[in-house]
Amino acid sequence: MFVGDVMQHDGQINAARNTTNDSYDYEDGWKFIRPIVNEYDIAVANLEVTLAGQPYKGYPQFSAPDELAETLVNSGFNVILTANNHSCDRGSKGVIRTLDKLDELGVPHTGTFRSQEERDANYPLMVEENGMKIAMLNYTYGTNGLEVAAPLIINYIDSTVIKEDIATAKERGADYIVCNMHWGTEYKFLPNGYQKTYEQLCYREGADMVIGGHPHVVQPIEQKKVNGEDKLTVWSLGNFVSNMQTRPTRGGLMVGGTIEKKGDAISMKEAHYYLVYVMKKSEGKVTQYYILPDFEYNKYAGNFMDGTNQSHYNNFMSDSRKLFAEHNKNATERKVSPTSETGKLYQQLLSSYYTVEIEAGDEALLHNEIIGDLLQVTVDKDGNHHMISGMCSSISDAKPVQNYINDLGIGTTSIVEVKYEMDGIHVTPATP
Repeated sequence: MFVGDVMQHDGQINAARNTTNDSYDYEDGWKFIRPIVNEYDIAVANLEVTLAGQPYKGYPQFSAPDELAETLVNSGFNVILTANNHSCDRGSKGVIRTLDKLDELGVPHTGTFRSQEERDANYPLMVEENGMKIAMLNYTYGTNGLEVAAPLIINYIDSTVIKEDIATAKERGADYIVCNMHWGTEYKFLPNGYQKTYEQLCYREGADMVIGGHPHVVQPIEQKKVNGEDKLTVWSLGNFVSNMQTRPTRGGLMVGGTIEKKGDAISMKEAHYYLVYVMKKSEGKVTQYYILPDFEYNKYAGNFMDGTNQSHYNNFMSDSRKLFAEHNKNATERKVSPTSETGKLYQQLLSSYYTVEIEAGDEALLHNEIIGDLLQVTVDKDGNHHMISGMCSSISDAKPVQNYINDLGIGTTSIVEVKYEMDGIHVTPATP
């Protein structure tokens, strides 16, 4: 799965500020996409900010809180792209600190490098899943006129370099090659000649997918044959999360695909996409930027989306579908059905559920190999953090989860009820 630009404008940074815990909180805003992301073996996001440390700043030269990258990883993304037009926003320090923080989180990343030696050793990024070696390449058209000094390297779109890198991927045994391109004209709905030229180059040299971002609006998806071989082009994924407020910039795409290996041959079985809308919502001490796949949220929580956001949401969805009806090729839209497991989770999130809280839990547990995937953090209306595990419909259903966590001996636990209300999230002791 691929998603678009992960951004942090000033409005987002200020909204995420939690004075209760002296932190920046994003986790609840991403909870609706988390179950979808975790269905995929490989989930790729473009980090279009630096992690250069304080002072945090949005446009035009971004430095985002480290918690943003932590939320990316906690939400299931396991490949992070760093080559984009904001890579050099905070100079050499910003490039290096961004890489350092991603390394600390243990997440594979590609696109920018500390040295030629590092690039030679780690590029193309090879991701191995289910007996397949997937080569991830990442390039940007430019860096807004900013540069960093050697030995740092930013991957720029260059025909000679791309040819050499695809050849290297083949030499290192890649079964499948993906070129992630930061390109195109901002706010335009169709690809330009530059995009088309480099897409053709990538396929001519042996790439299997070309996935694009940067225009801040969605552009078409094409699953097609090139010289008899299956290819997937996404011209622009749009914004995954941002504070952009014009009609077409309020959302983006989550594009997924299934590839299958039979013998030595790999083929694409299908390609699909979810449309996602970004909604700003104040909830107590923290204001969340919710990333929302298409779903009838107000059917289950009538106060969740106000009239203005509902109108913006409807416009974004209908505009995107109109564009895709004319220009998409062989990619199908997926929506979250209320009767699906994900839909049932949504209904709980929008009403209430029982869960096990690890009291005073260390958030380092989120990265624990044994239990990390079972944990998440929610923030109540007063800004307090709660480390929880499980979403259960009753106290009795939550008991086995509590017993399992108690057996691990990682802390004191209790069963609590998490309830969504108009003023935010309430976390209270469970009452039989």
